[in-house]
Amino acid sequence: MIYEQSSGTQKSANTMQIKNGKIRFTPPDQDDNYSLFDSKTIELTHVDTAKKQYLTMDEKIIEQQANQAKQQMDMMRQRMMEKMKDMPPEQKQQVEQMMNNHLSRVETEKTPPKLEQKKTTRTKTVSGIQCTVHESYLKGIKHSELCIATPAQIGLNNDDAQTLMSMQEFMKRMQKMAQSVTGSNAAISDIQGIPLHTTLYGPDGSIKLETRLTSISTDALSNETITIPADFSPMPIPEIPKMP
Repeated sequence: MIYEQSSGTQKSANTMQIKNGKIRFTPPDQDDNYSLFDSKTIELTHVDTAKKQYLTMDEKIIEQQANQAKQQMDMMRQRMMEKMKDMPPEQKQQVEQMMNNHLSRVETEKTPPKLEQKKTTRTKTVSGIQCTVHESYLKGIKHSELCIATPAQIGLNNDDAQTLMSMQEFMKRMQKMAQSVTGSNAAISDIQGIPLHTTLYGPDGSIKLETRLTSISTDALSNETITIPADFSPMPIPEIPKMP
């Protein structure tokens, strides 16, 4: 499956290949890097073919890293509070405002905004496949529009469909985990199915990002496509830089 992503005048293509419970992602303009998601072990592996190395991470490892990053941010805040004691009044006021803004975002993240999602009666044909339009609203403002197809409509067998759904749920959990670190409160869609055309809107109604399925093939894939070469070596789990 090849998706074209466009934002303004910039366009890129992402390739996704599914076989035996695994999904291989090839980012745009990348010949040396790709990622593998394993739906059986729920692991994500980043592969660097130029260096002949790979890094495998499961949810437990990713959660540990997220917690470490959050602890580092808390330590930075504590140190900043200590330094503020010796700051001139004007500078102290500016820093306090910045910190209060950040804390406000973090507090908002605890109760992220809920998307109002509805299935419409509208349909589209994307790359020869019919899909049904779903709309999402955030505080009454249109947030996104997704044209969703069923696995049968795009010719996926049950195993491949389950693999794809497993990956979608994994990505949602990872997004929520990232939000806990960054303080972001971006809304997450819960629409089930396979999106063929996705449009994200700005608050003013302008299109921020579009993703469209441009081609799909059911040709058989070789096992090498989803297998890390035997001569590749594992990379160590990167450590979160500690405060000096």
